[in-house]
Amino acid sequence: MGMNWDLLKALYLQGDRASQLNSLHLNLAHIQILATGHTDELVALHLIRESQYFIEWIVPTLDLKTDDISIATLLVDLQRQLSRWKLEWEKQWEEKEARENMATQAEQWSNRLQQQSPSSRELYQQA
Repeated sequence: MGMNWDLLKALYLQGDRASQLNSLHLNLAHIQILATGHTDELVALHLIRESQYFIEWIVPTLDLKTDDISIATLLVDLQRQLSRWKLEWEKQWEEKEARENMATQAEQWSNRLQQQSPSSRELYQQA
């Protein structure tokens, strides 16, 4: 049984911006864990593709006339990174140094997304 991408899209777009960015953040955190442990290659690859879809779905909903431009730029850059990982997947996954680099980059992207989340920005402004 394949993934029902239409259902996932509908559910994803029902969430608010914070939950959408959090979904990406969690996917990247999972990719980091899987790459670090060199486990569940197919799950890691699925999470990359799912993250690409999340970005494809969220970008058209952004208002580029507001501060969403910084989020849009971040998401476009992340989409490029995810594409590079997929294009070089065999090397990325099988070579220890490349996989460790992917884990480090996934953690960095995850942290950047967490900082861009609307709820995170509100916490920073209150501090």
